[in-house]
Amino acid sequence: MASSQVLSIDSSRPLDQPYSGYRYVLRLALVFALYYGAGKLGLAVPFTSFNVSPVWPAAGVAVSAVLIWGIGIAPAIALAAFLVNFLSSIPAPVALGIGLGNASSAVLAGYLLKRFSDFQLSLPRLRDVLRFVMLAVVLATTVAAFVGVTSLTIGHIKAWSSYSSAWRIWWLGDAMGVLVVAPLLLTGQELLRLCRGWRALEAGLLLVAILATAAAIFGPWAGVRDDVLAFVVFPYVIWAAIRFRVAGAAGAGLLVATVAVWGTAHGFGPFVNHAPLHNAVLLQIFIAVTSLTGLILAAVISEKQQLGEALKERTRELEQNTVQLAYQAELLDLANDAILVRTAADEISYWNEGAERLYGWAREEVLGKSLHEVLRTEFPVPLPEILQSDRWEGELRHRRKDGSKIVVASRWTTLRDHNGKPVGSLEINTDVTARRRAEEAARSLSGRILTLQDDERRRIARGLHDSLGQYLAALAMKLDLLSTQGRKRAKSILECSQLVEQCLSETRTISHLLHPPLLDEAGIGSAVRLYVDGFAQRSGIQVHLDLPPELGRLQEDIEIALFRAVQEALTNVHRHSGSSSVYICINLDAEQVRLEIKDNGRGIPKKHLTLLTEGDAGSGVGIAGMRERVRELRGSLEIQSDKTGTRFLIVIPSMPRSSVDSAHDGGRSRSISA
Repeated sequence: MASSQVLSIDSSRPLDQPYSGYRYVLRLALVFALYYGAGKLGLAVPFTSFNVSPVWPAAGVAVSAVLIWGIGIAPAIALAAFLVNFLSSIPAPVALGIGLGNASSAVLAGYLLKRFSDFQLSLPRLRDVLRFVMLAVVLATTVAAFVGVTSLTIGHIKAWSSYSSAWRIWWLGDAMGVLVVAPLLLTGQELLRLCRGWRALEAGLLLVAILATAAAIFGPWAGVRDDVLAFVVFPYVIWAAIRFRVAGAAGAGLLVATVAVWGTAHGFGPFVNHAPLHNAVLLQIFIAVTSLTGLILAAVISEKQQLGEALKERTRELEQNTVQLAYQAELLDLANDAILVRTAADEISYWNEGAERLYGWAREEVLGKSLHEVLRTEFPVPLPEILQSDRWEGELRHRRKDGSKIVVASRWTTLRDHNGKPVGSLEINTDVTARRRAEEAARSLSGRILTLQDDERRRIARGLHDSLGQYLAALAMKLDLLSTQGRKRAKSILECSQLVEQCLSETRTISHLLHPPLLDEAGIGSAVRLYVDGFAQRSGIQVHLDLPPELGRLQEDIEIALFRAVQEALTNVHRHSGSSSVYICINLDAEQVRLEIKDNGRGIPKKHLTLLTEGDAGSGVGIAGMRERVRELRGSLEIQSDKTGTRFLIVIPSMPRSSVDSAHDGGRSRSISA
């Protein structure tokens, strides 16, 4: 009747779920027949007095039926109990009370066990057996005993003076019926599943051994009537519990109880030497001890087996996880990056082969040691700032085992336990030493190219000024002399003279734009002032220039960088911004020189500004050149732009020089020239 699977009370039909259909009717009929038959069997015991039986197997049928099929089966229990008692010369009101009491007892047992959501019908665990015994066997049966004995007493079938003894016999009889019959009905299919193949032969031998031993103790041919002999059956009950678990223990208990009740009822066995009431109590205690011992032992063994199987499964999972972790560790060892794990105390707990190749330290040499002491880490920012964030990326400087320095791109991830507490960190380091050297070399080359470009501009400017400019000046003077020798020629010569003047003007302008002479002669202040004046005249854009009263001379590369920045910024303002005015300010202190250029134009588009800020190669040659000049001088360039205009801010460490440098350019004069 019970499922062979391990079912919980929730997996069966709930106690309050309504029933309908022919299956319900069939279940009612089946429970009615079983209860009625078990009740008749209980009343057939010869020392049963006024329907108070020392063993009431029908109680076990009722409890198991409610546990399996729910409270809806209670009407069949009540009707069967009523008929069993009514047909045995019990008045109808009394029989009705007994029937209602027996049904209520079974419903109460099911309700109490249902309160435990993890209760399992097949009783595979010790706590399931103990709950079943305490609630269904001990507690719930008191209801049937109270209602039944009270009904008999009120109906004047039993005297009030024998109420307590009758109640005790009734309660023990119902308890023994639940304890012996219900476990077997709940685990019957499990027993059939176990009795297959060679197990069936073993079950048959066990059955014969139990019957033979029980018959020898409780049969008519038993020569000794000592109570102790009753416990000779215990080895077989233990055998059944060990080999066939709860189902086997329940079957063995029922078989022993059946033979013991039959023998005692016929005056055989160890429990016939006293008064009938005392004999009934001894028989009930014997049945209780035998069945309870078998059930508890079987539950303990089953639970131990389940724990063993769970342990084996867990062991297999751990082995699989270990193999998987080992495979993953092998993959980590194949990585070129150094992958390492640090504890919360900054001790190395994992060190892959990539770290061995990068740093030269073997895993055994560094495990348990402080990472930063081993690698002598140089941080770009204070270490507490790094530890405040769960994830961090940046460049670190480490030392190999041979003492050589390397630069690594490091990525840190904080490791936390299930409570969110930091327990360490994962660190992945990539060697970027060669890349940084290449970038520094490229930056140095870029700076050198810019310097060569400035030198070339200076030579071209000087060439235009000193050679071509002088020739054009001489030509202009000759044309002036010729203009006095005739009117006709004078007009043509005048036109030629005007063209020559334009050539001179353009030559001076080109020379000044390529490399203003004042930058070498008088310094950044005069050069910027002259350039700004010319820019304002050519573009029509108003320029506000703010220079310190005594700017003095700066290191030559700084002056060139600042002047080119002013050139590039004003060119961009004229071409792209649509601004009406520009503000230029140069500040100088003991540590740095600052150049600020602001306009009130339309600003730089956000996408293009991002490229300029990140230094993308496609952001423009002029800005890139400006950035490289500033970077070469260990300075910084900041660009801010919105709808109200654009702001360039350049900060360079100041390196002042004297206003006159006799060693520069062959001792040229440094006086300011227009």
